[in-house]
Amino acid sequence: VEMSIAARLVALVPTRSRAARPNAHHHRGIIVMASATSTDASFVGRWTRDGSRSVNAEAYLASHGLDEAKAAERAAAPYEQEWRETGAEESEFLVLTDPGTGRGVRSLVYPIGEWEEEFKGSSELFGAEPGVVYRNTTYNEIPHLGPVHLTESATPLGWETTQRTLSKDGNEMVVDRSFTPRMPDGSAGEKISSKEYFTRVMVFRPLDAS
Repeated sequence: VEMSIAARLVALVPTRSRAARPNAHHHRGIIVMASATSTDASFVGRWTRDGSRSVNAEAYLASHGLDEAKAAERAAAPYEQEWRETGAEESEFLVLTDPGTGRGVRSLVYPIGEWEEEFKGSSELFGAEPGVVYRNTTYNEIPHLGPVHLTESATPLGWETTQRTLSKDGNEMVVDRSFTPRMPDGSAGEKISSKEYFTRVMVFRPLDAS
């Protein structure tokens, strides 16, 4: 019997109210972000990864099947994200990502709760064949961490968790990832974790307008 999404993913945690947006000013397609404070820190805005600070990123990518050279290339490549509130649902974000692969910008809406993402195959993270990623996303305010965006995923290759948190001043995003590979017999292999650091870009042109 096929397992339900709920059986694959951790149960929902009650969400909090929408995070306040950092102040932003728009001028001729350029966005200028005002400095956030500890009380209004938000994921909204543009972020760039500092690959020199990543922890275990190459091994994490290799666990998905990338060879050593490709994993090293991807771990060091420029990686940009822009987060926007959709306004459609509480704490729902549109995330635009340029992962430095040369394939352009991809966009994905992260709704709260259980959802599915179809992919067309040839994916370094999900597999060569077309398929579906089963996801569960929560967004909460945790006393010692602040806002936490958490997505748990079941993919053809295994099980993955991505947790994003912010520094107290809201200008650094920390991304903690864990991946448990699916073995040929369907069992879970050894979990591997990584950590990435992103810095807020204070003046930027939207990714879909660049």
